[in-house]
Amino acid sequence: MSVIKDFLEQYSKQYDYYSELAKIGSNLLEQELEKRGIKAIVSFRAKRPDRLEQKLNQRNEKSAYADVANIYEDIVDLAGVRVALYFPKDREVVDETINFLFNVRKKKNFPEASYKPKFEKRFSGYWASHYRVNLKNSNQNKKRYESALFEVQVASVLMHAWSEVEHDLVYKPLAGDLSEEELAILDEINGLVLIGEIALERLQKAITKRAKEKDNISNRYELTSFITNSLNKNYLNKLKLGDTKILFNYLEDNSSIGASKLSEYLRKINQSEKETITDQLLLMIINDSYKSAGSNLNLSNYFKHALGEHKDVSGFESFVKTWILLEKAVSLIHNQNNRQHKKFFTAKFEPLVSDGVLTREESIELNHFKRIRNNLLHGIETPNDKDLNEMFVRLLALTEKITSSIKNDDDKAKLLKEIKTLSD
Repeated sequence: MSVIKDFLEQYSKQYDYYSELAKIGSNLLEQELEKRGIKAIVSFRAKRPDRLEQKLNQRNEKSAYADVANIYEDIVDLAGVRVALYFPKDREVVDETINFLFNVRKKKNFPEASYKPKFEKRFSGYWASHYRVNLKNSNQNKKRYESALFEVQVASVLMHAWSEVEHDLVYKPLAGDLSEEELAILDEINGLVLIGEIALERLQKAITKRAKEKDNISNRYELTSFITNSLNKNYLNKLKLGDTKILFNYLEDNSSIGASKLSEYLRKINQSEKETITDQLLLMIINDSYKSAGSNLNLSNYFKHALGEHKDVSGFESFVKTWILLEKAVSLIHNQNNRQHKKFFTAKFEPLVSDGVLTREESIELNHFKRIRNNLLHGIETPNDKDLNEMFVRLLALTEKITSSIKNDDDKAKLLKEIKTLSD
């Protein structure tokens, strides 16, 4: 039996494994892209043994396979996921998402400089990014899939459609090689696809322009387009976009925050912070909402979006509101020590240790509470009511301790009054 037949016999037995691997990768990616407000069609497949045989025979003619292991090393897309983007510019967010979800072993951008087409083309051909990845941090049920590689292909919906046609006609010809005229027509279609991608980019900008003119963002996809088209590319390269779904949930319940107000917040995004863009926006908006409404700020609808209608969210609200007062106290101390912040600022506790306001242990404790606050806002790993109440009481005590170090008596008295309102 030949090496190829040995491989195909083995692969046929593993086909379901690779199909399930591709499905897992596809589901993970689709869920995360939806959170980020990316419009895309995500599909998956395992290579069919009959189609694979044809490919192996062609490659074997150029360089003979020594053994079955050699074939596994050569064919990197036995399992594959395809992301067909509505808007080509969203590739940057997809790249961030893929690196967040998977271990990226290799990335290949097309067209490659060394690529030599079968005939002289006028247009550049296939524009896409291919990622060779494997799963990471899988639960026990998926551990068996972690070691296997699969490929993720990212391109626009138009480019994927053109590449399917070209691939089947040029590289898998069923009726012989294509004529010069047929190849020229395919090249012409590629030119139209590239023009179409430019049109899609213009469409995305037009959506953002309309949102600004109407001062209204109607869905999370518009929100993502608004953010990515409003920010300088350096911000998107340095900071992660984050979960636009949770931000849109808050905006949906607060109609007073339109596109113009959101633009003001976008100008305050801080590249030096670790928080994602959407987390920075959400925290700034919630903090300002608290300034206006005080302890009457209603976060229950927001938390019910994240946790479900039947969940008692009063403890979540109290904890987050206390955290807002804590950050206010920290900010006032920074200001009195000439450490003002014009852009987004999240409380740093190490300087308070140096100033003698907190102990090292209290600083560590507050950093833990900060992670709890983030989890509450994202609706993940939420503590039970008893633990949350204990943390709330402790957070109140630490907030009061920090507030006692504020030098301005009026600021201190006002903040202590707000703390008492939450503790009653």
